[in-house]
Amino acid sequence: MKPPLGAAYDQLDQDVRDYADAGKALATLRVRRIRRAVIAGSAALVVVAAGVAFQQRQPAPPDAVATVAPPTHVVEPPAEAPALPATGAVGRGALVYTACQGQCPTFLVLTDGRQYLLGERTVNPPGNITLSPDGRWLGRPVNGGYEVRDLLAGVVHTLPPPAGGAADSAYSPWAWSADSQRLLVGHHASGNVGRYVTLELPSGHTSELDPPPGHEPIGLLPSGDVLLLMESKQDKLPYERVTLVHADNGLVVRLTSGAGVLADTTHGLSIQVSGERVFTLEYSGDQITVLEFDLAGKPMARRPLPADQFPVGPVDGGFAVIQVPQDQAKGRQKLETITPSGRRLLFEVPGQAAVVLPGGARH
Repeated sequence: MKPPLGAAYDQLDQDVRDYADAGKALATLRVRRIRRAVIAGSAALVVVAAGVAFQQRQPAPPDAVATVAPPTHVVEPPAEAPALPATGAVGRGALVYTACQGQCPTFLVLTDGRQYLLGERTVNPPGNITLSPDGRWLGRPVNGGYEVRDLLAGVVHTLPPPAGGAADSAYSPWAWSADSQRLLVGHHASGNVGRYVTLELPSGHTSELDPPPGHEPIGLLPSGDVLLLMESKQDKLPYERVTLVHADNGLVVRLTSGAGVLADTTHGLSIQVSGERVFTLEYSGDQITVLEFDLAGKPMARRPLPADQFPVGPVDGGFAVIQVPQDQAKGRQKLETITPSGRRLLFEVPGQAAVVLPGGARH
């Protein structure tokens, strides 16, 4: 089954044959999406702005939230950093980032500000490397499989590559549950997803998810149900509405735009699930608006974004956005979360950085 983004990748970049090269595909997709709104250097921005769904807004217990102390707001790649130890506890994760794409090392930042090296030239972090919403679990591709590690206890769960898998196949993190106890991963090659696996944590138990033809899983709900995108119900572009369905009870959910479109030939469809909320993006000219719905499709909030800010995704307590400098080579990107009570700075990162926040996955 080829998800909607898979078809978009094939059309946008013939060199991208696999979601494992998501950085290039998403860069191309988002450059087209925001070309009119960004003056220069947008290729680095767009991977951050759309590469992942930084999810799970549902509150967690105080000791389980990946909070960030003020000294760690400003993030710089260290001149030297220890490699992440192969075993043992290190601390709760707050951010995964690379200062540039393709040539820069990738680091894990802990909530106390310490940084560990994940690799000199890893896959692009967004859409490939993930942190659980509570910052406890780190997931990353390893030797054709996928490794999910407990940063607080050192336990490692590994999903081996399926027997007979293609050489260009890979796993990617698809969605997290809000309580960080379930991770859905997709196994894909050449844009086609052939297998979905749910990993239960901390037990490591796995189960296959086999959605009906024409359906793509987009979220793990607090009830344990899976929310599916009904691709077969979609009209031709542009989309003014999309149809979702609850896998267990068959409840149909329709998300409808208010003043624009949810996708067209230059704007990709984005759906992110966070606890009991569903988020999508609405496009009207150069205006990007974050739409928030409940699990029945009732509109809950609209968040029009200023011209210099771009959506990242839902995070604990709000929705993360990124502000990009005019000169990305010299300036700094600001990651903020928007909440009903105002804005809060999460991180300042290098101007060309690509990042993953807790809960970051494909949806």
